[in-house]
Amino acid sequence: MARVGPLIMSVVVLIGLAGCSGQQKQPSYQENKKMVLDILKTDDGKKAVRELLKDKEMRGAIMLDDKAVSKTLIQTLTTEQGKKLWQELLKDPDFSEQLAKTMESENEKLLKQMMKDPGYQGMMMDILKAPELQQQYLSLLKTKPFRQQIDKSIAELMATPLFKKELADVIVDTLKKEQEKQK
Repeated sequence: MARVGPLIMSVVVLIGLAGCSGQQKQPSYQENKKMVLDILKTDDGKKAVRELLKDKEMRGAIMLDDKAVSKTLIQTLTTEQGKKLWQELLKDPDFSEQLAKTMESENEKLLKQMMKDPGYQGMMMDILKAPELQQQYLSLLKTKPFRQQIDKSIAELMATPLFKKELADVIVDTLKKEQEKQK
């Protein structure tokens, strides 16, 4: 922050000196602009800008509002150059992961809303009924790992106290019905 003051002061002094010279004409806007840009391109100028951006008050002053961000995103996403940029960015696994984490809750909400939509439900049913997909399901059901998992799940279910009680109740009811039929 200490270098920002001298940088701004030197820009003001240079502009002031250029304007005070009686023999020379006053520099044009373009000349002043070029001078300021040249100063900002120096190492000291870059460092001063970095320090300005580190200042919380300055960052708050230049923060973009939601409308500006959404407008920029829409423009970026809809142009051909923007599409290419996103395709390149999404190839980076780190970027893709961070983007997915950021959007995870919103995607979940969207999916839950879509699942309530009858049109979306119909499309999902059509997809699930597709003959190619049904063949894949059947081939999956025939695999050894799947059958082992089903066996494991059934064994775990049968070991639960609730299932044992329900099974015992069903057996008792069946025996009672059989005894009543025999009478």
